Amino acid sequence: MRFLKLSITFIVIFAVASGIILAKSRPHVTVFSVSGTTEYLPAGETQWKNIKIGLAIYSGDNIKTYEDSSVDIAFDDKKKNIVNIKSNTHVVIKLQGEEKIELIDGEVFYLVKMIPRGSRFEIRTPTAVCGARGTGGGAKANKDRTVVSAYENDSYAKGIGKDGKVMEDNLTVKEGFKTIVKLFQRPSALKGLTDKEKAKWDKWKDELLRLFGRSAIMRRLADNLEKIQNAKERMEERKDADRIDKKSEKSGAGGGRCNGETKG
Repeated sequence: MRFLKLSITFIVIFAVASGIILAKSRPHVTVFSVSGTTEYLPAGETQWKNIKIGLAIYSGDNIKTYEDSSVDIAFDDKKKNIVNIKSNTHVVIKLQGEEKIELIDGEVFYLVKMIPRGSRFEIRTPTAVCGARGTGGGAKANKDRTVVSAYENDSYAKGIGKDGKVMEDNLTVKEGFKTIVKLFQRPSALKGLTDKEKAKWDKWKDELLRLFGRSAIMRRLADNLEKIQNAKERMEERKDADRIDKKSEKSGAGGGRCNGETKG
């Protein structure tokens, strides 16, 4: 009977551990910044849940932001490929193939700095597919049109036909420009980004620098504190060693004088 209980306990522990390992190995994005009211809906579930920093979100999961809220997600551990989900936005995470996000409605910024050679980082909207390699850009969409913007390096945009297939025509969106892709149409001629649009991008980049800067500062502080602590411990060790040496010298000197005495 006891052996049976132990076997059942082992099976349960093994199943839980296997589940944790499997969950960690599944492709996912990680939330590294969140503000305001934000929610996510795991694939196959019906109950929306609050988003927290460090949360892993998997392919098929929905994310929603509301007024004055946003979420920053990373597609890799080094945060080289990140997406900022802005206020009043609904996206679905897609981690199979080149399309990484489906933008249902709202606006996102993306900063892509490290993806495998020959692959792409794409965002699908109701009217377009956009993205690039090594690019900083944005997409703002609803059911009728999509605005694709290139803030750093070039992006590209493609229309989606009535049959749901992506059109072959690929419009390069030059840095500092944008295009509009309306329902079932090809991308429009390029237009320059406004100062307001550029300022919005710069504000997000500044927030990232502050965020990453704080992380770097905290790491440096931790390293410095560890170095200081190690230095203190070495100083204490040297002091203890010096005290032992001095004590030994005194004991040795006294012993010599005592041995040198003779009886009269």
